[in-house]
Amino acid sequence: MINIKTTLAAALLAVGLHAQLAAAPAKEVGPSTDPEHSRLVAARKATNALPEVMAAEQQAKADRALTTKAYAEYKVARKRSTDSEAAYRNIFDASLATVDEGAPALQEKERAAFRERMLKARTAKKAGAKKPVAKADEDDDEDADDEPASPTKSSN
Repeated sequence: MINIKTTLAAALLAVGLHAQLAAAPAKEVGPSTDPEHSRLVAARKATNALPEVMAAEQQAKADRALTTKAYAEYKVARKRSTDSEAAYRNIFDASLATVDEGAPALQEKERAAFRERMLKARTAKKAGAKKPVAKADEDDDEDADDEPASPTKSSN
């Protein structure tokens, strides 16, 4: 039977073993004996200590914080805008019914027709996107005699 003490003991044992396994490779690797790597590490530390580098880092951190703040404000404003738009549409639709009882049905009919046109246009665009690659070569030969496609072709 598994109880809390057994589970806790197993978890501690696993964590303890995991910590030993994770620490073992670090002990084996140890400090690098590569003089080029040591030189690079020292150069990086010295570069980070320069005042202009420190100032640039602080500016980058400040700009990142402003970006994060602006993005958070944008998300809030976008949600507020979406909610306001939804409220407007609901009130408009409700008021439209009070002004003219048949208007909501006509409006829904127009919306359905618009959706249908958009679906047809999207389907035609997807189907047409595959074919113009083959048609482009034929059209270029036929249109070559009509007019130059750009001013650079006529000047060459």
